[in-house]
Amino acid sequence: MNLQEVTKRLNSLASPSLAEKWDNVGLLVEPTPPHFVNIIMLTNDLTPPVLDEALGKGANMIISYHPPIFTPLKRLRAKNWKESLIVKCIENRVAVYSPHTSYDCVQDGVNDWLINCFDIQEKKPIENHNETVGPYTHQICALVSLEAISDIRTSLAAFADISMSTSPLMNDTEAGTKIDVHIYCNSGNMQNIISVLYTFKELVTRLTCLELSKLPKPGYGMGRRATLTRPITLEEAVKKVKCHLGLDKVRLAAAPGSPSVSSVAVCAGSGGSLLKDVSASLFVTGEISHHDILHAMYSGTSVIVCDHSNTERGYLSCLKEKLQSLFDNNIKIIFSTMDLEPLVIV
Repeated sequence: MNLQEVTKRLNSLASPSLAEKWDNVGLLVEPTPPHFVNIIMLTNDLTPPVLDEALGKGANMIISYHPPIFTPLKRLRAKNWKESLIVKCIENRVAVYSPHTSYDCVQDGVNDWLINCFDIQEKKPIENHNETVGPYTHQICALVSLEAISDIRTSLAAFADISMSTSPLMNDTEAGTKIDVHIYCNSGNMQNIISVLYTFKELVTRLTCLELSKLPKPGYGMGRRATLTRPITLEEAVKKVKCHLGLDKVRLAAAPGSPSVSSVAVCAGSGGSLLKDVSASLFVTGEISHHDILHAMYSGTSVIVCDHSNTERGYLSCLKEKLQSLFDNNIKIIFSTMDLEPLVIV
């Protein structure tokens, strides 16, 4: 399958617009076209052993949950391990795509997978993802003389991605000579549209511009919080997490008195800032600072810390199923066996 089509389908699964502003997601390495993809390797992190494995297995695309290009690269040198990875991908015509926080945000993404180790109800994001309803971000309103409507329509026809509607004035002293005009547009062409309207001078009055409100998208957002179908002990909660993540050990900070667990909040990866002050019996995350743990404990919330990538890597099994359907089983999807959590308890 052509790389452009693969990227288009991946973006439809979880739009890059869902990612955090600071993140770097989407297609990060694009070999010179045409580039056809028949084997995709899934990994949580793109490291030298993972890339060597991908090349050995003939993969011509890697989906790396974490972006291997995050901070800007000023040069590409062999002696720097991360820069050398990108050079090697380019030399071997391996495309690299990273979803990262777009998969954290999307419904049925990483955080939904993480919280599903519990029997839950009333699940919702901790921090909602808000977006504009429809394709436009702004509305320009004006009162326009009837004689100018035709010319304005002609002038605005040059702009793509706008919508213009009119409505008669009601109970207004200028009714019959002027008409209400509403133009829906995006921020990129808003200023140019206003400039066009200004050229009509006194024929256009009461000119205003409104930014359209963003609304929460149900089921989308960062982290997840849920109520359990029944309270369980902290020991039961630990067992569920270890079983779900395939871990022998986790780190536990038990709140004084170790009350039963009736609600849980999770954040894959690093969850300290997102989870802080969330009302729940238990937090589950990959990493969190010492002081945030103390704050949670003495506020009545126990904390299970699993190490960063352990709270993400298991989702790749769910992703494989989604991708097989997304690509109509026309692309072979494989896992990296060299992708491992770097921290081990010794």
